[in-house]
Amino acid sequence: MGSSYNKERFAETVKRDYWNRRTVRETYGLNKSVHEVLAQRAETKQLGHPTALELPLGGRFTESMTVGFLDLTDFTRRTFWDGQDEVVDLAHAVLSGFIEVVDSHGGYPLGLRGDGLFIGFGGNPGFASAMALAACAIAIDAIQSEVNPWLKDRDLEPIQARAGLDAGEITFVRTGNLEHSEINPLGFAANFAAKCEKKAKSWQIVVGEGLVSTLRDQSDFAHHPDSPKTYERYGERKYYRFYDFSWKRTLRNSDGVADALRGASTSSIITS
Repeated sequence: MGSSYNKERFAETVKRDYWNRRTVRETYGLNKSVHEVLAQRAETKQLGHPTALELPLGGRFTESMTVGFLDLTDFTRRTFWDGQDEVVDLAHAVLSGFIEVVDSHGGYPLGLRGDGLFIGFGGNPGFASAMALAACAIAIDAIQSEVNPWLKDRDLEPIQARAGLDAGEITFVRTGNLEHSEINPLGFAANFAAKCEKKAKSWQIVVGEGLVSTLRDQSDFAHHPDSPKTYERYGERKYYRFYDFSWKRTLRNSDGVADALRGASTSSIITS
C-alpha cells in the first residue's frame, strides 16, 4: 500500500475512484459496468467478516468486537438536487475510501448501508477500539481537509461525514432460505452504534460506554448532552451512557500505526 497511510492517501483514493467512474460513464455510457472496465484482478474481495462468509444457512458464531457506522451526512438533500450519476459516482468514491481506511487499520468492512459503511474490529478490545477510532478520525479529517477543497475547486458541493461506534458481543448469523441468504450481524453493540451514528452531527464521532470501557485513557471522551439512554422493562430501569469523542486529538498519534499492521487484522494481533 505504499510507505504511509494518512489522510492524503484517503483523498487520493477518493479522487482516483471518482474520476475512474466518471471516465467510464463518459466513454462507455451505461452499457458497460465500472467493474468490467476497471477490474485489475479476476476475483474481488467480498465485504464481511471472513469467518462469517463461510457460515452455512442457519450457522452462527459470536465474537467480541468494536463495531460502527461511518457515513455521509445530509446526503439525501444532495440526491434531490444533483444528477443521479454524479451522486452515485461521488458516494461510491467516498465509500471506497471508507473501505480502504478500515481495511488498512485492521478492521473488517462488514457491509455497505446506503451512503455509509458498517465496520468491525476484533481481537483485543482496547486495541480494536483504538484502531476503529483512528480509522474513523482519519476518514473524517481527510474529507474535511482534503476531499472538500478538491470538490470546491471543481465547483462541486462539499460533503460531510460522521461516525457512531460501540463495543460488545456480535453474533453473525446466515439468515434466509436455500435460494437466498445473507449474513446478519446481531447484538446490542451494533444496534447502539447505529443510535450513536444518528446522534452524531456532521464531523462528530459518538460512541457508547461499551467502547469507552475498553480503553485505559478516557480523557478524549465527554458525556453527550442527550446521555444516558434509558431502558426499562418490567419495572426495572437501566441506563446506558454515550459520549462525544474528541477525534482531532488522536490524529497526532495516528501516523504509522496502520502501516505497522502490515495488512493484518486486529483480530490476528496478540497484545499484552
